Amino acid sequence: MHPPPKLDLSMSPLGISLLMLVAFAGFFWLAWRKLAIVAALQPEVRWDRPGARLKRVFVHGLLQSRMIFGDPKPGLMHCVIFLGFVALLARKVQLIVIGYREPFTYPGLAGGLFAGAKDFVELAVLAAVGYAFWRRFVVKPVRLEANREAVLILALIAAIMVTDLLFDGFRFALLASGDPGIAHERSYAVVGGALAALFGGWSESALLAGYHAFYWLQLLAVFGFLVLLPLGEHFHIVTGVPGLFFAKPGPLNRVPSVDLERVMNAADGEEMKVGVRTARDLVWKDAFDAFTCTECGRCKEACPTFLTGKPLALKWVHDSVKRHLMEHRETIVAGPPPPGTEDPLPALVGGVIGEDTLWACTTCGYCETACPIELEHLGKFYRMRQHRVMMEGAFPHELKGVFEAYEVQSNPWGLAADTRGAWAAALGVPVVRSADEVEKLDYLFYVGSAESFDPRGQKIATAFARILQQAGVKFGILGAAETSTGECVRRAGNEMLFQQLAQALVGTLNGLGVTRIVTCDPHAFNSLKNEYPEFGGRYEVIHHTQLIARLVAEGRLTLRPQFERVIYHEPCYLGRHNGEYEAPRAVIRRLTQGLPLEFDLSRGKAMCCGAGGARMWMEESIGTRINVKRVEQALPHAPKIIATACPYCAVMMTDGVAALGKDGAIETRDLAELVAAAMVNGAGAGSQGSSAQDRSPAG
Repeated sequence: MHPPPKLDLSMSPLGISLLMLVAFAGFFWLAWRKLAIVAALQPEVRWDRPGARLKRVFVHGLLQSRMIFGDPKPGLMHCVIFLGFVALLARKVQLIVIGYREPFTYPGLAGGLFAGAKDFVELAVLAAVGYAFWRRFVVKPVRLEANREAVLILALIAAIMVTDLLFDGFRFALLASGDPGIAHERSYAVVGGALAALFGGWSESALLAGYHAFYWLQLLAVFGFLVLLPLGEHFHIVTGVPGLFFAKPGPLNRVPSVDLERVMNAADGEEMKVGVRTARDLVWKDAFDAFTCTECGRCKEACPTFLTGKPLALKWVHDSVKRHLMEHRETIVAGPPPPGTEDPLPALVGGVIGEDTLWACTTCGYCETACPIELEHLGKFYRMRQHRVMMEGAFPHELKGVFEAYEVQSNPWGLAADTRGAWAAALGVPVVRSADEVEKLDYLFYVGSAESFDPRGQKIATAFARILQQAGVKFGILGAAETSTGECVRRAGNEMLFQQLAQALVGTLNGLGVTRIVTCDPHAFNSLKNEYPEFGGRYEVIHHTQLIARLVAEGRLTLRPQFERVIYHEPCYLGRHNGEYEAPRAVIRRLTQGLPLEFDLSRGKAMCCGAGGARMWMEESIGTRINVKRVEQALPHAPKIIATACPYCAVMMTDGVAALGKDGAIETRDLAELVAAAMVNGAGAGSQGSSAQDRSPAG
């Protein structure tokens, strides 16, 4: 042991003061360069319901629940690094104080336990960093892209841990013999104590050199890390937790509404704004999200566009928006131009966001549920589509006929609206025309366009009607009085047409006193349940799988387990957007011999069929067809039946099976069709006998 050195051990109060001054000044200046852009964009209240928001911060931020459960191994790695940093903040405070007053230690048992825990945490962080390097350079998952900043940050984290352990070793070897506080700390610090023993035979000058060198190397790494944070994606270390507080619970199952009355009554061009044209039209949270994106790539893992080679992934959108905001920072921060002058900011769509990118999105919501810090995507894409459609008349040519068909006949095929109930003519299904008739019903069956006009969908509606009749459910339909919910045109950006359709349907439903609705269409289910209350339509809405599961549980339906190797494809607007995963599976378990099959990408990670967001009506010319990719994902499980619970999914899965030449080996059936066929003492329903009608409205 060395005697207490008779040297000035001061770490230089001036030096530590200057280092902190420069580092914090650099950090706040660089951070403000981004946050000033955020502050200059459109306002939106994101601090209502503070209790729920704080709970989300605790669960998803501090406990890292999405990070861990979404992908356990890398999630645990990130959790260790994150919690390690949080735990070691007290250590950094100690190091700063040492710069002014050596020998500072945390006193007593708590100080000793902290010293021991610190070593354990630093070893855990080093192990996590090692795993991160191995994963990035050896495993190379598809979702991770080459990223020099990530490598630099990982190296800095490792350097901070290593230099701290070495600093302890030199400090204990140099000072523990003459300072009881440092000796107490050494007795608990396993790694630092072991290093001190290793350095014990070194000269005093060598110990002093190591003591100073690793102190300053560590603080230079710490404060260098701080200054680097606002420059890249690791700004999320600062903004991630606030971003969780400000997030909307997702995925977004309600399209941002447009105040059409304000738009139509606008007195000048400045007020005639709909949606998003330039960066100036983004809400502040859109920019905050772009600067917060961790670039972890989780948004890609079940993204239907990324997996099929299309130019869309949430990470790429955030990258593009972030670069654009920084390139035009001065223009944005300066505020809007004077009235009557042209805004120098370029349009987002066409340059920053490509047309193919904007219209590729199926609105499945996977990216929002996968993001560990709940960054948002759908809201800004909906607003961009609204501007393109309503203000510029620029949209994929296939949608022109769809919009016109909805305007004239309230269905995408443009078929005669007065034939909407013709499918039910031979089934004895009552068509309700008065409030008195509706009052006697258990449910109004909202059929929707797909099941009213498309032959494939009509099979589903027929099967469900037979199920309700078998179970003794009192139900009726609106027949020719039923109109479209408009869900499709809303997600295509035609908000004016949607609101016309919504107001018409609400008028019909409210006029008849409808309170309880069942539907087989998850898109109609979502719209009636989550969007119609804004327009005065407040109903109890249930999906047909939920009602069937209830009828089976109550003993009102008895089913034979007659099917084998059934795999269930999850409709996005039933599962991800509305959280219903169990009801369909509960029914399938009653229908099958043996355990039902599951896609590798299932439940919250289920891949979309490709029909959502009005993609049902648009050609798919880039990359692999999404529905084909989804069927390919089923093939390793050797299913005999692909079951679903959505008329659009049924069409897409049928077409995907046919495209792969598997239509003789694999059936695609809606859950209602399977139940109708398996009912005991019921007439049942035959197998799907023909292929789906062509998806094009012109067909």
